[in-house]
Amino acid sequence: MSLLNDTEKVESLISILDNHIDKLPHEDSFANYLETIRFFLKTKDPIIQKSAVSTSSILIENVAYNLYTKINLRQAAGTLIGAFDKVGYTDAVDTAAVILKFEELLQQMSAEEAINVYVDRWRTEEKSL
Repeated sequence: MSLLNDTEKVESLISILDNHIDKLPHEDSFANYLETIRFFLKTKDPIIQKSAVSTSSILIENVAYNLYTKINLRQAAGTLIGAFDKVGYTDAVDTAAVILKFEELLQQMSAEEAINVYVDRWRTEEKSL
């Protein structure tokens, strides 16, 4: 590859982004983030560029939040596995099914809903003791 001038670099980057965006699921937060960068690079309109930068900032915050949440889901699933192990639950197939259902339910909830379920559950538990 020969040395590219700035215009060629931008055109090459737009092409790379096109290819990457095509490989991602549509309506995916990360794909939308890449799309805003592509808009920024394609236009010479300062209003569209400013809008693309603002939108990309919001989208990357959402992507970061989603990644953080997924890491927490893995940690929660790991804790659940540890709890099954600690109580001596030995049926691996049943344990896996429960954990998969647990992950599925957590992914459907917002962080606020998950916290509310947790708080409601432990308040109920404390009252019954």
